[in-house]
Amino acid sequence: MALTRDQLPGAAVPQEPVPVPALGGDVIVRGMDMPQMLRFSALRRRITQPQGDETEPQALERASGVLVPMVLAMCVVLDDGLPVYTAEQWGAFGARHAQQVMALWDVCIRLSGAHGDDEKKA
Repeated sequence: MALTRDQLPGAAVPQEPVPVPALGGDVIVRGMDMPQMLRFSALRRRITQPQGDETEPQALERASGVLVPMVLAMCVVLDDGLPVYTAEQWGAFGARHAQQVMALWDVCIRLSGAHGDDEKKA
């Protein structure tokens, strides 16, 4: 027997409020949806490859400078559903508030279902 519409589970990405003292309050962190996750995964595969005489740890450090702000721009929103900052703005904010940015990154990755050490490296 086929499912009925009322039997379908919800299809929304998970989200939760997260306090960011440097911003003066809570923001909403959402998990990535499928198009965002595909974009993130493809970019991560490309930019984590060592370039020239770069070591793998150096490549991962370089990639983090691109991936972290990109993910925050996609996943961290205000109550109106619009992004808090652009990726460039997150990069600037992160220069002064790295610990808070990395805490937001951890929530973004967890809510996106991208668990594991591979994501922590990026």
